[in-house]
Amino acid sequence: MIDKTYSSDGICSFLEFLREAESLYRQAETTEQEAHNETQDLLHTLELVTCSDGELLDMARKFKEVRQQRRSAKDAMDMLLAVKDWAEANRSVVKSLEQLLGKVRKAEKNTENRIYTFKSEKMQA
Repeated sequence: MIDKTYSSDGICSFLEFLREAESLYRQAETTEQEAHNETQDLLHTLELVTCSDGELLDMARKFKEVRQQRRSAKDAMDMLLAVKDWAEANRSVVKSLEQLLGKVRKAEKNTENRIYTFKSEKMQA
């Protein structure tokens, strides 16, 4: 016998995976851009502002931290790109899966509280 929630759970998990991948990609993209902007700020500060040795050391540490954040965001983007691109290229398939999920959930719900209505008067007594 099949678990009644098995059908919808798999479809739902896949759709959530696609949505999550797209969301994480956008977050990584934003993080990468912010880190890029911060890198530019640090470089321009080094170029245009006279700083003490301590300030230069602080900026070097900050520069390393920002570059690591940017690398991490770019790595995430690289890993998520294929999923994001597939989801965008297959919007009609994703919509079809969403419709399928609705139909399967409806069928699952219909089987939850099934009752039998007697057809003959002999069985009702």
